[in-house]
Amino acid sequence: MIVFNLRCKDCEFNFEGWFESSAEFIKQNKKNLINCPSCEGAKIEKALMAPNLNKKSNSKQKKLKKSVASNITKLKKIIEKNFDYVGDKFTEEAKKIKYGEAKERSIYGEATLDQRRELIEEEIDIMPLPFSTKKNN
Repeated sequence: MIVFNLRCKDCEFNFEGWFESSAEFIKQNKKNLINCPSCEGAKIEKALMAPNLNKKSNSKQKKLKKSVASNITKLKKIIEKNFDYVGDKFTEEAKKIKYGEAKERSIYGEATLDQRRELIEEEIDIMPLPFSTKKNN
């Protein structure tokens, strides 16, 4: 994941956006899929970013890491409770949902890199999760 500092050209509001890659940011921005949280505008550009330099104290980094880990744990619990786990049938099930062959619902599971590319080419929205999705049986 890459975090970009973004700026709305309409209202000049600054915010962060998380993307799988720089190319993904460009793709989403061209399709006007990125909206300003302040004015809902779609004219978004990358803002200037400072390099990530090590500081004398890393206590803030430790707190941030704990906070991120806690949020990931919460996200995992929410997804496991509210989404259907489809395992390695993720690609097949996502296509069935898109084309109306299965009921629309939120799903999660595993997909290879080639399968993910295939879904993106078919304009099926997917998002990598920041945790392992494999269920322990």
